[in-house]
Amino acid sequence: MRLWVRTLIRNSFFQVGAGILVTMVLGGFVLQWIEPGDISKDDNPFWWAIVTMTTVGYGDYSPETPGGRVFAVLIMFIGISLVSLLTATISSIFVAQKIREGKGLEKLNLTDHLILCGWNPSGERVLNSIQQLSQGKKRDLVLINEMNEEDVTMLKNRFQDMRIHFVSGDFTQEEILHRASVTDANTVIIVPNTTGSEVATYDEKTIFATLTIKSIDPAIRVVAYLLDRENLTHIKRADVDEVVVGDDFSTHILASHVVDPGVPQFANQLIDSNSTSRFKRVAIPSQFVGKSYSDLFKHLRKKDGSLLIGVFSEDENLGIGAILSSDASALDAFIERKLKEGGISLQEESKINVVINPGDNYTLSKGEQAIIIP
Repeated sequence: MRLWVRTLIRNSFFQVGAGILVTMVLGGFVLQWIEPGDISKDDNPFWWAIVTMTTVGYGDYSPETPGGRVFAVLIMFIGISLVSLLTATISSIFVAQKIREGKGLEKLNLTDHLILCGWNPSGERVLNSIQQLSQGKKRDLVLINEMNEEDVTMLKNRFQDMRIHFVSGDFTQEEILHRASVTDANTVIIVPNTTGSEVATYDEKTIFATLTIKSIDPAIRVVAYLLDRENLTHIKRADVDEVVVGDDFSTHILASHVVDPGVPQFANQLIDSNSTSRFKRVAIPSQFVGKSYSDLFKHLRKKDGSLLIGVFSEDENLGIGAILSSDASALDAFIERKLKEGGISLQEESKINVVINPGDNYTLSKGEQAIIIP
């Protein structure tokens, strides 16, 4: 109790508010004593005191005696000082909050936002792709890393089509994640972090961050980027929703330049976020649910010339990573080795079920969405 009282007394708002209250009460009593007439009746002197302190001066009541006027001047100066202190206190609070926000130290109150954990030289390309794919929709995006304030300001100025926020710190710590409102986020993206001074490898930190986020709430959607395919099993055990491995496309594109010239250029157009012919996701009209794939193909082709190439849906099937235990036992290693020998990819754990160019008689189901080329 004493600590609470001591804290309250030291609070600037309390001090200024108490000063205004004391001045109003004492000023009213003194005015009743030195000033006759209507101004000293009932609650009129207290009303006059607060009006005079705030320099409003309605003029409905005013002192008439020399002593009352001298006292009114004193009340005016006290009021100006207290109101100035109140204004300065409020301003300092907002300024301090803005400074803390700029330094990434303030807790954010956001919902349905994106969180980008980590940073590397490819970070700006990630932001650019998100901005392009959002198609004009202004998204809230929170960066969690250890960048300096100047670099964050530069990013905010460059990507003005997004509302970029910043939280400074280690994104593997729950306190830092809660500061970014992780439980209310739409998706958390984790990329290899090169801004910190940690000893652990980039992939180890990505896996650890995934474990931390899923421990806070398993329903949080996490998309992670790995540099080494050998770590794929470990991050699947962390219950990540989607994984992108650094060498998934680069090695194939490199080989295609040699074996199939033209194919990589075609692929680049389809996945480039700035291309007008890139892959796009569209909702399947409700009237086509239960109808055939060919019916939707003809409808989209006739409507705007779009080319339907497949459909997808969210799949909640149990993955291989969930079956394996959390420790690296000899039995787990044996199972993984046999699965690889049998040609079963660990990437089949994806919760997105994709069907590319199904037969004309394929029946469209509720919950599926279409992938098209405009």
